[in-house]
Amino acid sequence: MINKTPDQKILKKPSLQAADVTDVPAEFIADPFILSHKSLFYMFFEILDKTTGKGIVGVARSKDGENWKYDRAILKEKFHLSYPYVFKFKNHFFMIPESSEANQVILYRAKSFPYEWEKVSVLVEGNYVDSSIFYFNDKWWLYAGKSGKLHLFYSDTLDSNWKEHPQSPLIMNNYNITRPGGRVIVDTDKIYRYTQETKPNYGSAVRVFNITKLTEFEYEEEPMGLVLNGSNKNKEWNKDGMHTIDQLKLEDHDWIVAVDGHKLIKKSYLVWKLDRIWSKYLFERRHKYFTS
Repeated sequence: MINKTPDQKILKKPSLQAADVTDVPAEFIADPFILSHKSLFYMFFEILDKTTGKGIVGVARSKDGENWKYDRAILKEKFHLSYPYVFKFKNHFFMIPESSEANQVILYRAKSFPYEWEKVSVLVEGNYVDSSIFYFNDKWWLYAGKSGKLHLFYSDTLDSNWKEHPQSPLIMNNYNITRPGGRVIVDTDKIYRYTQETKPNYGSAVRVFNITKLTEFEYEEEPMGLVLNGSNKNKEWNKDGMHTIDQLKLEDHDWIVAVDGHKLIKKSYLVWKLDRIWSKYLFERRHKYFTS
């Protein structure tokens, strides 16, 4: 479990970037989440589709957890999707992507992993962002951010009967420690949550908190510090920030860790808009050519 800033040397080169996406004109990719299945590792992430201006979910594969190959886009909706929080429960694969544009927190299940997904149920109504689920003490728990607040919900069953914790919102009027920033880690009796920092810009850093008390009636946590931040080096891919982290435990002291990062590029609105229009034109032309 990462609880301190990693050496920047291991973050020199991204394993995957927007240019690797082949079936969608991607403006960027973000929010990585990883799972293992049948001797392969799968990374799920947001793709910002230039043709629609909305996020969709894509997947990449790896044999060793270090070298990744883009596969395809696997989940699109009429509304924006991001932060594809994937997890396994009772031999089924589930996903809770960020879907605040639909004003719902939606649970999906894999019909055919990793490519086909179906909607199971709406867990919570509301425009919550980056909902992060975990299982602890025979209950399901769900963090969700909303307008500078951190909300907490719980349920005895995964797909229904969610209730808001009596202390929720746990934090108010703080945009730096209320938006979830990656998978909640439950390691034996310890729980850690990650949160995105939004200063000096959105997604600038990730902090970690240790949950010291969690029941249906009580909640306490303590800060552990900063774990991810931008390099501030002009040529590096994560110059201006890092805002999502996921970790897959392999053995007692071995983990695979996935993070994202970004470098802000200044463009005029006209240049940005023309790039969107041109990308859409090229995509539609290529699609017409291959299907005619």
